[in-house]
Amino acid sequence: MLVPASLFELGHPSRRHLTRTGRWSSAPLGACTSRQDGLRFRGVRSRLLVPVFAALLAAAAAGCRPPEILPPYETGQAPKPDVLLGAAAPKISALQVPVAKIRIGRAPSGNLMFLAQKPGRFSGQIQIAGHEFVSLAFNERGYTLRNVAADNLPAGFFAGPPADCAIQRLLGVPFAASELVSLVLGGAPMLAPPYEVVAQSWDPRHGHEVLRLRAPGYEQELRFAFVDGVWWPAGSTLWQRRGDGELARMWSLLHEELHPVDGTVLPRRTRLAGPSTRRQDLVIITYGAQTVDPDLGGSSAAISDDDAGWEDEDTASPPEGEGDGSEAPVPGDTPAAATPAPAETTIPPQFTLDGAGLAPRGELCR
Repeated sequence: MLVPASLFELGHPSRRHLTRTGRWSSAPLGACTSRQDGLRFRGVRSRLLVPVFAALLAAAAAGCRPPEILPPYETGQAPKPDVLLGAAAPKISALQVPVAKIRIGRAPSGNLMFLAQKPGRFSGQIQIAGHEFVSLAFNERGYTLRNVAADNLPAGFFAGPPADCAIQRLLGVPFAASELVSLVLGGAPMLAPPYEVVAQSWDPRHGHEVLRLRAPGYEQELRFAFVDGVWWPAGSTLWQRRGDGELARMWSLLHEELHPVDGTVLPRRTRLAGPSTRRQDLVIITYGAQTVDPDLGGSSAAISDDDAGWEDEDTASPPEGEGDGSEAPVPGDTPAAATPAPAETTIPPQFTLDGAGLAPRGELCR
């Protein structure tokens, strides 16, 4: 009987076997082709594992993402802009923080202690390893600065009239004195009027109600958190409009972990950033003890933001006989008694530093 050649070429069926790839092979078991088949199997297995690993990574990433925070109000019941704007100012007059940590950029953290009184008084000191590093105090009459070891300033004692450059030189953030005091008291500095509200939205990531303001040459974002049934300032960002129409950030702040303290709400941590987006320019203040409205040694109360006890010429009430249509007094009449000047406000000594042990350097802001 003739046997077809194809059977010899393919091998007898009884001697054929399935490889791992699912194909028939006439090679003896254990022959070299088994290695090739094994490589093919591993390749198939690798291709199958790639989408499995991708799915696992996606699930892990989704699990690490914090859940969205729902607004504390029903749809269409967002707080009015006026309510939020009224909540931006700090609710306390003064704050003492005897223990805090401050980190400026990538430098080692230092110990911070400060005392602040609105609208524009501040005294603070940074210590490294228990030794004075730099101290700054300012009030409505001027500033004093003691630089012992900060490398971005010459060592010595600086003093001068009211100026904001000392704050910027130390923190790298262009805050005005009143803005710095407002934020350390738990508030959010605001644009001066006139401005308009251009947007309002809920931020589900941070759990903040966000208000957007626009003024000539500037835009600002204000953030508010709902704590114990009340809206509290949680952050702010200020941009300046450049000549080309683009917005350039001036500063940004974020209050974190708001918590009740003696009838008010204050942050446990505040993050500050200036115009730069580099991480080394970030300032983080972590508060320890916080004493609300401390005793300042019997000093006069803080000056109000709206009325410092003075009247401008444009807003002062006119004397009798002026602006009401009556005739001017004739020469020889007895003039009205002059209004006495208001008493000068006493500044607590805590808001002024001395230059003991340091060389005088004059003004920093020149």
